[in-house]
Amino acid sequence: MSFGRKNKMSLLKPALLGCVLIVASNAVTAASELRETLSTEAAVIRLNDLFTDVGEAGNEVIMPAPAPGKRKTITSFELNRIANRYKLDWERPAYLKRVEVSRDGTRFNTASLMPAIIEQIRDAGMDADIQIKIHGRKKGFYLPIGYSPEELTFDSFELNGQQTRFSAVILLPTSDTKYEDIRISGVVQEVRLIPMLSRLITPGEVITEDDIQWKKHPSKRINMRTIVSANNLIGQTVRRAMLPGKLLIKNNIVRPIMIAKGSIVSITLRSGALTLRAKGRALTNGGKGDTIRIMNTGSKRTLEATVISPNKVEVHVRPIITLAAR
Repeated sequence: MSFGRKNKMSLLKPALLGCVLIVASNAVTAASELRETLSTEAAVIRLNDLFTDVGEAGNEVIMPAPAPGKRKTITSFELNRIANRYKLDWERPAYLKRVEVSRDGTRFNTASLMPAIIEQIRDAGMDADIQIKIHGRKKGFYLPIGYSPEELTFDSFELNGQQTRFSAVILLPTSDTKYEDIRISGVVQEVRLIPMLSRLITPGEVITEDDIQWKKHPSKRINMRTIVSANNLIGQTVRRAMLPGKLLIKNNIVRPIMIAKGSIVSITLRSGALTLRAKGRALTNGGKGDTIRIMNTGSKRTLEATVISPNKVEVHVRPIITLAAR
């Protein structure tokens, strides 16, 4: 009997040892903890987005995620319910009332939509060179990770009869199957390339080709007084200081002063084959080709003369014989 009892004990030892190992194994299993950073890139929140050490249940979907760039509040009651459902070794801290889960997204603004809007305007039949301005909210939009603004689609697009205003509804994906409407509107204006100054020009500075930049300007603000050709600028100067990038008016552009008021000039008087020369004083400023008033310093007579070059003017008088014949 004693021998049988001994054998039974020896048979039980391996079984007891296995139980001990199982208990020991469970004892060292790490307890689940709430993650310090609660965020996701996906359209759903999974168990391992909230807790650590959740085992094979980590990919289980708990709830829908918020829209990209947004946050979602989960109460302590919901956290307890989730932990109990999946039998997690987690105990809620007394201070914990709620947590927020955020969803990452790709940020964009409405400026990135301009090429697509212009394409819609072209499809509506407007083929002029145009610029658009979008009203209202312009930034703070988010797309799901992996999307780009070029992939957005229009639910509707309208251009008014005068082709000066537009309105549109764009579908912003928030999940694989859900969308949020973005309603935008703005103005459309036809533009034209015109020359403008690329730097500050002050009176007396001669404008060169390097001083000119071409910019688009609303066509409705361009009139007969607006300079639209670079030929009207090169070699000229300004009547008063002009800032770069400003609309240029013909009255603001003048020939550079070649002869200053009060300066001594050489007068050439031509009458047919007769040529006379004298000294004079300029009574007004003048650029090349301008007609200015001068005074002959010898005779004190006032004449009108054409500026030929620096300090040189020319006076044309009809021949005396021609005048007599009349």
